[in-house]
Amino acid sequence: MKNFSLSSKERIKKRKDFEIIYSAGSIVYSSGKTIKAIYNYKITNIDANIKIAAVVGKRQGCAVWRNRVKRLIKESYRLNKEMLLLECLEKKLEMKIVFSSPLYTEKKNKNLELIDFMPGIIETMLIIRKKL
Repeated sequence: MKNFSLSSKERIKKRKDFEIIYSAGSIVYSSGKTIKAIYNYKITNIDANIKIAAVVGKRQGCAVWRNRVKRLIKESYRLNKEMLLLECLEKKLEMKIVFSSPLYTEKKNKNLELIDFMPGIIETMLIIRKKL
């Protein structure tokens, strides 16, 4: 795994994985509830890694706006994934995280930037790291 990349092996794609995370996962919010993270982990002997997904609901905005929000969430995770990845490698955990932004809507937040998501993503990652 490269340090500052987000390969296809690090993304959640299967419907079954989403169902497992939503049914048995733990929920963490950032302060102000701008970012929500649902995570699930298990101990593994083979390959310790983290898989993520970014989710934005249809009611939050048009497709172009939703895709931009997902790109910004993934980018802010990608830039800060070292803090959580080292912990998972050390404890040999396979973790899956689904990030979402429940408070952001296209009507209220037309122009979003990376700086809007970065503090919330970092905060949720720190909370998850403490709970491991």
